[in-house]
Amino acid sequence: MSSASPSPAADGSSEAADQIDEAKLSAVMRVVPLGAAVLAGTAVALLVAGYLAIYLLIFLARGPVG
Repeated sequence: MSSASPSPAADGSSEAADQIDEAKLSAVMRVVPLGAAVLAGTAVALLVAGYLAIYLLIFLARGPVG
């Protein structure tokens, strides 16, 4: 059997891997919520556009029922 030395994360001292650059973290946290808002806004706009297309092309094209 060969004995391989454990990785630094395996022995419980994961402090080196957990160090976070605060400047980079704040830069990411400024951009990520903006991207989520743009994605949600785009999805809502597509839903509204689809609803209006169905209303205009199907319901109004049929004319009054009755």
